[in-house]
Amino acid sequence: MTAIANRHEILFLYEARDCNPNGDPLDENRPRTDPETGVATVSDVRLKRTVRDYLLSLEPDVATRLAAGQEILIRDTLKADGHLAEGKDRAEQFLDAAAKGKKGEAKRQALEEAVTRGCIDARLFGATLPLGKAEPSLQLTGPVQFSAFNRSLHRVSPTLVQQTAAYAGNAAANQKSFAERWLLPYALIAAYGVANEVAARSTGLTEDDLGRLFAGLWQGTAALNTHSKLGHDPLLLVVADYQPGYRLGALTQRLALANQRIEDTALRSTQDFELEVTALLDAWRVYPRLRGLRIMQDSRLRCRAGEQIGDFMALARAAGLTVTALDL
Repeated sequence: MTAIANRHEILFLYEARDCNPNGDPLDENRPRTDPETGVATVSDVRLKRTVRDYLLSLEPDVATRLAAGQEILIRDTLKADGHLAEGKDRAEQFLDAAAKGKKGEAKRQALEEAVTRGCIDARLFGATLPLGKAEPSLQLTGPVQFSAFNRSLHRVSPTLVQQTAAYAGNAAANQKSFAERWLLPYALIAAYGVANEVAARSTGLTEDDLGRLFAGLWQGTAALNTHSKLGHDPLLLVVADYQPGYRLGALTQRLALANQRIEDTALRSTQDFELEVTALLDAWRVYPRLRGLRIMQDSRLRCRAGEQIGDFMALARAAGLTVTALDL
């Protein structure tokens, strides 16, 4: 299939309730926050992990995924001795007998072809794999990139929860120990990404791959069900399609909360606010390189543009924008 020909921007809003959107392992796994503003932050790595885990769940058989070009490159794999594979071990797993006999640039090229052909996450996000000493590394820039930190639209208040553990804390104890975990009572997080058609030529990213990415964001977020992640729900996904080489930029900075019932840290649901989208729609309305918007939204999210209140799609159409529904 042909690589994407146009540039795209991705705006993805989701809520996290009574969970940990992105824990910091260097800080007792507390939810990441901006120390200056008090807003929650979620790394691009966390968003990509959500997408990868969702795509991985669609097909359990590795051979089938590889044959369909839907394998996940960045995932835990084991070596023949049962130990966790390193980067160079993962690289070797993609090289057939003929390619393993090659050296230098020829070997790197063989790896690039195998990885981009077989792995959707490499086509989406790029890849870096070492081949060993005195060998060139595989380095592919990903066409799809998210902001390094994706922020909540309001201040949050991390909460430490203590609960009874399943087992005793030591061999001499007669009672169960206590466990602690950090969570956020509520966060409305706005994530921003770009799909670059120039970089897509190197990885072979297709429109079909992008469609799977969008499903991974929406369905993958809804499917998060680990102890720390249960409580995530997607609210709004907007894909802005542009002419090649152009994008509006700063999408999340054109959003704000409106008609807030209570102060930031007391927010608990979409009933407590409206999403102000006037600045974003006005910017798109006068941007000549925009081709159209593709939208999916949870009906619980109420949006405001001027004096109008409704769903994002209706407000975008009222602003004169070309809009279609995303079918995920």
